[in-house]
Amino acid sequence: MPLARCLILTTALLLAACSPALNWRVVALADAPLDLMLPCKPDRAVRDLAWGRQTLAVSMVGCQAEGATYALAHVALAQPQDAATVMTDWQKALHQQLQMADAWQPLPGQAFVLPGTLELPQARQLQWQGHNGTGQPVYANARWFARTEGQQVRVYQAMVLSPAPLADGVLQSFVKGLQLR
Repeated sequence: MPLARCLILTTALLLAACSPALNWRVVALADAPLDLMLPCKPDRAVRDLAWGRQTLAVSMVGCQAEGATYALAHVALAQPQDAATVMTDWQKALHQQLQMADAWQPLPGQAFVLPGTLELPQARQLQWQGHNGTGQPVYANARWFARTEGQQVRVYQAMVLSPAPLADGVLQSFVKGLQLR
């Protein structure tokens, strides 16, 4: 199953049992040194996904509030040099998920570097407008970043998908809530 399809299905599964709107809470990840703020009670999942010639365990946490999906996915890589490729693959998968008509353009958007993360060209923040599976407009606001953990590197994707642009305060609460431990 293609990466984009697996990520879409896994995100949908995560959202099956979410709580009411904008009840912000700190969510500590048990399998990664990161806390984040979510506006609803999160669901969690780990899926083994075929990624190139390897299989990676992708951990996800997310929820849905006021029609928007808030999600964070991360993966630990044994080969740190793979971080750039994984971030690019995630960006391509989102581009495909949004049914973007234009050709994939690598690395649009602005650099996104949290304190303690790697300054890679693929560490980006992107805002795109596209369409969901039923053809309805969807706005994506996503960030990718990576951090060294001992001999490995962990790559993160933080994303909000919404049917309309989010208020700046809501989006900033999500972004500022990304805190590495």
